[in-house]
Amino acid sequence: MAINNTPPRAVCTTVPDPEGRGSVLRVRYTHHLDGESLALKLYDRYGRRQETGERLPDDLALADLADLLGEQGASCAEGWHVSELEPTEGTWNAVWPWACEQVRRLLPDLSWSVEPERRIHLPWHDESGTSPADSL
Repeated sequence: MAINNTPPRAVCTTVPDPEGRGSVLRVRYTHHLDGESLALKLYDRYGRRQETGERLPDDLALADLADLLGEQGASCAEGWHVSELEPTEGTWNAVWPWACEQVRRLLPDLSWSVEPERRIHLPWHDESGTSPADSL
């Protein structure tokens, strides 16, 4: 199945600047995220924190998720397309299950199927998608 690369149309509205400097353009995009894509966004946010020793929150609220998506969308609109970190196996093993659990808890009906071309490829996995440690 081919990935649809057609960018979604943005909804643009002129609104008063929150800091009172006139008008600004509010840009909203439509993005379709499945469970794995959303969990990966959580991983991007919390993976670096895990590596610096910061504890993962026990549970996120939908408002936390909305804040994260809004912040990432604003960064993207300003031209910042950055993945915060290249995962280490230890960080991945700690943060990825937590991120998946948060998405499944907050949005239990969300689809979890991802097109094969968008699968996450981890540097310590071989081409089959398994870790050399899996065979031990």
